[in-house]
Amino acid sequence: MAAGLTITGGLREVSARLDRAAALGRAALACAEGGAEEEAVRITHELDLDQLIGEAATLLAAVSLLQRMAREHPDWAGVAAAPG
Repeated sequence: MAAGLTITGGLREVSARLDRAAALGRAALACAEGGAEEEAVRITHELDLDQLIGEAATLLAAVSLLQRMAREHPDWAGVAAAPG
């Protein structure tokens, strides 16, 4: 993400990572349903499914922190809610 972290920008990044994770999950499921379960698990590890999910969780925590900070410091609210 760019240096100016915003709630909107953070949520956009969460969404992008979850979209990629969902696509990877669908691909792995297709492999497993086709009888290639070991290949499906290998794909999830090699393409870092767990990293995408972890990054999404971390970004969501950052967005929550920005929201709390904006509430506690109204003069920061414009910065946290600015388009990202």
